[in-house]
Amino acid sequence: MSVAPLSVPVPAPLTATMPAALVDLLRARAADAFDRPAVMTWRDGAIDTVSWGGLIGTALEYARVLEAHGLGRGDRLAHVGPHAIEWIVVDLACLLSGLVHVALHDDEPATVLEERIAWLAPRGCVASGGRLVRGLRATVPRPRPSWPVDREAVFTGLDDRAAACDPDAPAAIFLSSGTTGHPRAVVHSQRALAWNATASCAVFLDDPRDVRLSWLPLAHAYARVGDLYTTLVRGGALVVVGDRRQVLDACRATAPTVILGVPVFFERIAAG
Repeated sequence: MSVAPLSVPVPAPLTATMPAALVDLLRARAADAFDRPAVMTWRDGAIDTVSWGGLIGTALEYARVLEAHGLGRGDRLAHVGPHAIEWIVVDLACLLSGLVHVALHDDEPATVLEERIAWLAPRGCVASGGRLVRGLRATVPRPRPSWPVDREAVFTGLDDRAAACDPDAPAAIFLSSGTTGHPRAVVHSQRALAWNATASCAVFLDDPRDVRLSWLPLAHAYARVGDLYTTLVRGGALVVVGDRRQVLDACRATAPTVILGVPVFFERIAAG
């Protein structure tokens, strides 16, 4: 698979502050927001809150699980899972391990998922929501978060991972929506994703106090960068709503300052 590099001009004031990789942003959040809320999961009227320290500590633990099952830097990990905090743990663990995260859409039919797994040829596959898919090259257990907050272990783990990280190596493969008939696979590096998120924050004036409500599938580039990675840039909090029918209830309970969506979504919010 070959990918032509894109040349996008970046304003000069931004280049001096751009992170080299998403792992560097994880280190920054551990340093300045260890005990602050990172993810708030809204489910059926209840909110579960996890700090940045707990989230990063769990991602480090799961990175070791992935490696214990034979996955190494540059290997592709196919991932199927619902919109939940476990999805985020898988993504961050891939960044820390240097794996290429291939996120598949959870609502696709099993036959479609099997076809895509076949041509993506991953080294392993994980179902973070428990959904089983045939045609796996390896079996990787789903994450079972415990939210450890051992500061010393977190910082030691981050230092080791950052030292081994190649910012320009493949980090994620995004599948397009297939508007031309078949989805295209686009490879991104950690540097590209980190710069994209940082530049977006500069344009939209995101603030560390922001509470960002996330309901779009994180398998899409729009939500992954616009929700997860921009939150990682600023150190705000991400409200994860797995059931789209509960978005209004989650808004009333968490008072988000930022919500990504398409026009029809905001029309329904206004009507509600």
